[in-house]
Amino acid sequence: MERRHFLQLTAAGIIGQSLLGKHIRAASDVVTDRDQYGGWTGLQFTATGYFRTEKTDRWWLVTPEGNAFLSFGINHLYPDLWKQPYNQQAWLNRLGVESVNGPAFQKALRKWFLETCGDFGFNTVGVHTHLPTTNSPRPALPYMKSIKFIDVPHWKGDVPDENFLDVFAPEFTQHCDRLAQREAAPLREDPYVLGYAMTDCPLFTEEDLRERTDTIGGARRGSRIGWPRRFRNLPASTPGKQAYVKTVRGIYQDNISTFNTTYGTAFDSFEALAEAQGWRPETQLSNIAETRDNAAFMVKVVDTYYRTTRDAIRRHDPNHMFFGDKLNANSDSLDTMLEVTSRYTDVVFYQMYARYEVQRPGLDRWSRRVDLPFINGDSAFTMVTEHMPRPYGPIADTLAQRAEWTEAFMREAFARPEFVGWHYCGLIDADMRVSRKQDRQHSGLLDGFGESYPLLEKVIKNSADDLYQIASNGLGGS
Repeated sequence: MERRHFLQLTAAGIIGQSLLGKHIRAASDVVTDRDQYGGWTGLQFTATGYFRTEKTDRWWLVTPEGNAFLSFGINHLYPDLWKQPYNQQAWLNRLGVESVNGPAFQKALRKWFLETCGDFGFNTVGVHTHLPTTNSPRPALPYMKSIKFIDVPHWKGDVPDENFLDVFAPEFTQHCDRLAQREAAPLREDPYVLGYAMTDCPLFTEEDLRERTDTIGGARRGSRIGWPRRFRNLPASTPGKQAYVKTVRGIYQDNISTFNTTYGTAFDSFEALAEAQGWRPETQLSNIAETRDNAAFMVKVVDTYYRTTRDAIRRHDPNHMFFGDKLNANSDSLDTMLEVTSRYTDVVFYQMYARYEVQRPGLDRWSRRVDLPFINGDSAFTMVTEHMPRPYGPIADTLAQRAEWTEAFMREAFARPEFVGWHYCGLIDADMRVSRKQDRQHSGLLDGFGESYPLLEKVIKNSADDLYQIASNGLGGS
């Protein structure tokens, strides 16, 4: 089929299995036409001036100019990684500056970053990135904006109990409004904002909270309490405690005796439960009814949390998408909370470090439950090296295997009709020579001196070039 004819048909909306997939001639015929945001001009929708979603035979993101967009993002441009004692001089030489401090370094680093993104085919600045560097003096790539309404990420060794804010309290609504006014209002007219994200894999479930050794930041130094355990032990005057009592009162159909049987307590009424402080600081995980109660209450918590934060952002910026938290699909958070969070989000924004064949059953399961586009907002494949003894993520035996896994994920995931984005972790190696990476390390697509891993570079470039062909072929089969 001639490319001119293909574009005429796509512009007219005549897109079906007979016209996509193997009938597209070549990647160079399809993907060379890009708008200023990186969108594919071969498939056009209504332009709104901002990023949005659209579903035809598959899900797409849509650029402000109305063109189809798939988000291939890069994470972890944090300038301190370029200023380490072991690599600082190498970067001064590469960037052509005399000092790692001051505006000259930031300007040179930004120029190198944008050139590197263009070279590799990255079209999005991911949520884990230092935006003042990438966006100064103005954005040049679509970017994710993070607003941390709550600070309970999975990677921290310690999370104080008070960080599990009372989302039912008026003070939380006011807190969210202040943050949205400060962070979102100035961006409401910025066409480069892809969407707003919140916490990096928040601690929702008992699986998230348990003490373990495999966190990014090192072993957790104790079990975290979480919302159900915190709220049920608060004073009666707090909205969180009132919401908890209302929830369990409904579960137990106002029968305090049945509640007492589950918990081994002797309350004479639910009013007495409301007055009790510190009555159950730990969860007995073998108590199925208790874990059920906690899960039911977490649904109430997350629903209120998402409604409050979404509404706060919408008040100050009605133009851009709401992604919610980056949900942890390496635990049970996504499976447990997806049907709640998806009531409010424009996209399912998740994190899962796993090969495609491991992610595939989850994507099959989740896409049957909700009809939304999916973005894996942070993942990659890694290797053990001299300075990276304990990298985070699936560990390949060789560079060839790492490149193979990367290519397989890009080509298989983007062929799925619900999959619209992958944000790669990360840009350069963050190894143990970085003081904050002593416990766990992250592999980059370049080493700490800016030298690429050739096989990995080749498969990323080729796959990025083919991205829209991959997505289109997925509709028609091979």
